[in-house]
Amino acid sequence: MVSVIVPIYNAASTIQACIESILNQSENDLELILIDDGSTDESGTICDTYLEKDQRVRIIHQENKGRTVARWNGVKQSSGEWLTFVDADDTLPVHAIQYLLQGSDDDSDIVFGNGYSLSPEKRTHIPIEEFRHLAVRADGMIGVPWGSLYRRTVVTEYLFDLPRHMMMGEDYIYWLRLVFTTEKPVRIVYEHVYDKGDDHTSNVFQWTADYCYELNEWRKSAVPVDLQNIYFDDMLSDRIANLFAVSVCCHRKEWKKSRFYQDILDDLKTSNRRFSLKQKLFLAMPKAIKKCMIMR
Repeated sequence: MVSVIVPIYNAASTIQACIESILNQSENDLELILIDDGSTDESGTICDTYLEKDQRVRIIHQENKGRTVARWNGVKQSSGEWLTFVDADDTLPVHAIQYLLQGSDDDSDIVFGNGYSLSPEKRTHIPIEEFRHLAVRADGMIGVPWGSLYRRTVVTEYLFDLPRHMMMGEDYIYWLRLVFTTEKPVRIVYEHVYDKGDDHTSNVFQWTADYCYELNEWRKSAVPVDLQNIYFDDMLSDRIANLFAVSVCCHRKEWKKSRFYQDILDDLKTSNRRFSLKQKLFLAMPKAIKKCMIMR
């Protein structure tokens, strides 16, 4: 059985389509766990109507505690050998679970279903050591919990133990912690297994240097201390990507004085790296111009 876990908060306009897409999967050996995270709209009521319609549905109504806690509460109530997560404003193509299960085997704990976002070379599996580098760099779609399968034995409370105010990048920390809990190769699926909705956090989140500094502290804590030198360049590359996001949201004079930026400069020197000309030009652009470029 596959346990599909959906955290829900004020998603009345999208949750019905989400639920229907899961219950109508071609692979029907699944359970659907809906976690109503203290919604103040009709989301909880809509969920309740499915209890009578389908015996595979389970519902948890809880006080609002945030998406990460909601996911963990769903995991605790699940019974499937494999777990997957779906956001309340998203849907699954009809064969999604079937394709993901077909990609699994006894020698894997993770089935990565966003293989199309990696390099053009198609492989059925990636050794865990190599996949860890991809995860730390946040290559492709690694860093989002949806669109993949996880064996329940590796999904523990530790993966979700983050402060509530971490609303962006918390899924990335989830992945970093996850890939160091198993030594098995990661299976890769290249089929279309997820449809992302329009309303998601990255559309409205405002990155700041202070937030990215804290995110990096969580990043470092997710990588075992004795392995951090191995992943130093990978962590630095993703921090530079975070810096670009900060430069779009904040004025140059703000982030240039930050500890986050200064630490990046120090680590660039340590690794004998430097910003490319293209990167320097982007960072030097006014914030308004960067936003226009992204909107295009």
